[in-house]
Amino acid sequence: MYDFTINGTLNADLKDVYSAFHDPSVLVRWFAPGNLMVSQFMSNFIEGGNYRLILQSPDGFQQTIVGSYQAIVPNEQLCFTWRWEDTNDITKVDINFTCTSHSTTDIKLSQSGFKREEDMIQQQYGWVASLEKLSLVTRDMGIAA
Repeated sequence: MYDFTINGTLNADLKDVYSAFHDPSVLVRWFAPGNLMVSQFMSNFIEGGNYRLILQSPDGFQQTIVGSYQAIVPNEQLCFTWRWEDTNDITKVDINFTCTSHSTTDIKLSQSGFKREEDMIQQQYGWVASLEKLSLVTRDMGIAA
């Protein structure tokens, strides 16, 4: 099995960064790498609740991600399963949030359970590109101090 960890810092308040991972009005603005966009997001944001996310490319091609929330600790941790709907491969995402100052938040994002190294590498790229979008969204929202 393969896994990866990404560590990053956002110039934004902890509560706003945490919210960006589950509030549909914010999540749809950043949760897709490159020129992809979130065309649909449905979520029952409780432990054991499910989510469904559809990513769409400019040419209309869609990919669907489904999973369930395993752990929710407000402003500290999110843990959820991740499965591309056209596969049976389930991975686990674990995100830890740490307030480093009133306007800075550290994120540690790990994803584990990949059967193939190339799938892991592609997913890691997707997260890095998406988190770059998140940094722009938080800046554009005026969240950064």
